[in-house]
Amino acid sequence: MSNNDLKNIIKNSFYLYLVQGLNYLLPLITLPYLLIVLSSEDFGKYSFAFATSQFLILLVDFGFNLSATKKIAENSESEIIVKQIYWNITIIKIFLFFISIILILIGIFISDKIYFYREAIIMSMVMVLGTTLFPVWWFQGLNKMRQLSFINIISKLLTYPFLFVFVKKSTDSHIAIFIQSLAILFAGVISIIYIYRTHRFYFQNVRLKEMQVYIDEIKESWLIFLSNSSISLYTNSLTLLLGFFSSSYNVGLFGAMERIVRVLCFGVLGPMNQACFPVIAKLKIVDFEKAKRIFKIILISTFLIMLITFVFTKLFQNVIIDKFLKGYNSSGDLFSIFILMIFPIALGGILGQLGLLGLGHELQKKVFSKIYTTVGILSLPISIILIYYFNVEGAVYSMLIVEMIIFVSMLYFIKKYKYI
Repeated sequence: MSNNDLKNIIKNSFYLYLVQGLNYLLPLITLPYLLIVLSSEDFGKYSFAFATSQFLILLVDFGFNLSATKKIAENSESEIIVKQIYWNITIIKIFLFFISIILILIGIFISDKIYFYREAIIMSMVMVLGTTLFPVWWFQGLNKMRQLSFINIISKLLTYPFLFVFVKKSTDSHIAIFIQSLAILFAGVISIIYIYRTHRFYFQNVRLKEMQVYIDEIKESWLIFLSNSSISLYTNSLTLLLGFFSSSYNVGLFGAMERIVRVLCFGVLGPMNQACFPVIAKLKIVDFEKAKRIFKIILISTFLIMLITFVFTKLFQNVIIDKFLKGYNSSGDLFSIFILMIFPIALGGILGQLGLLGLGHELQKKVFSKIYTTVGILSLPISIILIYYFNVEGAVYSMLIVEMIIFVSMLYFIKKYKYI
């Protein structure tokens, strides 16, 4: 690995960790506040709405954060090609956003359960709109991590303080969701302004292409979309299944624990993938062995960071439970099990996204997709049975089992293809 490669990764990771540092801090401040102010039922509505919005965001993103990032990274020297990719993906995402609105309206009218959560879900659509407008893949593909970091920071600082101003009653869950959703919408708007100011020619002579162009873009992301859908099927579906088969209290408890683990785990995994994926995808073309060495260093570093995180969390578990899960009885044992998930989630994510997708080609992309698709489909009946009979405990065990299966599967194929 050359000094420039290492310097590039460290610099991009620093900017992304700057954002993730803020992402660590904000939940540490806002989550206890919301758990104190909101009733257990309303925090359940809050969690259910976020889980629903994640399904819709998944539809709108359609795997472009990986496929488009890779495509832009490989064509970063040609501004004309990058412009074409930008508009192709943006137009597809706008179309998918309108599809998501239709799906939500149908769900509200045909399902009493969804109707019960309707206000919170409608507010969360602001988040889906923001995701539609925010071209994270463009910034990642062009290695504009500093700009991406600043946009994220500014948008959150402009919105999150209003949680403490407007969320005052136990029934204000819809307001909490709206304010947090605004952060993503602001990020999307600011990013468009930035691109307009720095790449104004993008907005000149913009025309719709033939339908086949958009179909081809969708086809390139289809396998990633399937795998991401399967991931969401066994993660976000747990919250939704709890909403259908259990009480909003249990939805709130599971949602609170999941958000804590998400802060601990994805705070590391997110910047690693975002900073390193375009570097590995581009480097493998000219020096595959060097790309493999970078991948191994990242994998080892992720494990060590997760180990330190786990030890730190166990030492302060009582404090975390008292601050974050106050009001939820008997959450200690469940949290002890939940925290184990940071290892398979983080390491499985690195093995899959940086290993099979970053280092691999079409064959490895198909393997990546098959792992998540197979496990996701098989996990659904398991989750339904466990949640139906064991409520929130069943959701926790279901998630842990599935994460371990995915991690072991990813590791098997990484060894098979001799990436480590």
